[in-house]
Amino acid sequence: MASEKYEEYQSIQRKTDEEYRNASGSLGITGGVMMIIWSMSAFERPCTQKEVCDDWCENKQTINSAAKKLENEGIIEMIPSKENFREKLMVFTEKGSAFAEKTAGKLVKAEKAAFDRFTEEEQKEILRLGRKHYELLKEEFDKIKGETK
Repeated sequence: MASEKYEEYQSIQRKTDEEYRNASGSLGITGGVMMIIWSMSAFERPCTQKEVCDDWCENKQTINSAAKKLENEGIIEMIPSKENFREKLMVFTEKGSAFAEKTAGKLVKAEKAAFDRFTEEEQKEILRLGRKHYELLKEEFDKIKGETK
């Protein structure tokens, strides 16, 4: 029985991932570009490449390549961070703001709308269970890491 529930859980995860891939593909944007535009749209502020990497658990090269592409296309500008002179913030240009609204901004709005369809109690519960799942998964993965040392 537990195995069936786990299989269903994994199936839901894969289907959710597939929906994101299909939606971003239908908007004509690649994964790295989508991650940057999504993060800046969802956070409603400029972001560093490190923030995007951390948020999506993505490698630096993927995000750096996507950022260069967006900068070359005039979608974002790179400006020095006031908090850390070694980091640069990705900021939408006027063209970039319009691009975001037509692409990943739509995904952010759809995601927020879907979440808002949960009752307040359901929202609290999904957050509680998500945090708990993360902590339990981290504990199990830490055991594996301990075995390999």
